[in-house]
Amino acid sequence: MFRYCDFLVICCQYNADALRVHKGLGNRLTRYGLKLNEEKTRLVSFSKEKQNRGIKQESFDFLGFTFFLGKSMKGFFIPKLKTSRKRLISKLKNVTSWMRTNRSKKRLPELWKTFCAKVRGHVAYYGVSNNQRGVSRFIFAATRIFFKWLNKRGGRKVLDWDNFNLFMKRDPPPKAIIHHKLFILQTSK
Repeated sequence: MFRYCDFLVICCQYNADALRVHKGLGNRLTRYGLKLNEEKTRLVSFSKEKQNRGIKQESFDFLGFTFFLGKSMKGFFIPKLKTSRKRLISKLKNVTSWMRTNRSKKRLPELWKTFCAKVRGHVAYYGVSNNQRGVSRFIFAATRIFFKWLNKRGGRKVLDWDNFNLFMKRDPPPKAIIHHKLFILQTSK
């Protein structure tokens, strides 16, 4: 069971158990005058056996991540997660909006410092096992947005890519790193 505030994911090994838990949870909540949000409540099948036979498995979004069944580096099917597409688009729109509003209010070093702090926050939240590529994609796209809107200050081009890359070499953006290891590999002795 994974819980965050009033959001909950319950994992069951067997479909019959999942159906029983779903029904029982609904009945229990009803006793207290509450009910499950049927739009957000669903049963998702993650079957390694079916995946091995080439049957595509479902996925679901939870707290800004898309959970799916994927292959480990050793070739085993394991639950994986990545930044949800909807959340990624939303975050990039936020970067655009912030740059549009603030591009002329601050000097470049101060603007870059604030931008990097925002990116570090994204990396700290989304930097989980198997999501390094998604975080890298965000950093790359956000940096391009920063460059684009920086060059719309005062109707003139402030930096070209070469000079912007030199600037980033001196003060690089945050790197995509894993802050939270969700899956721990156990080795036998």
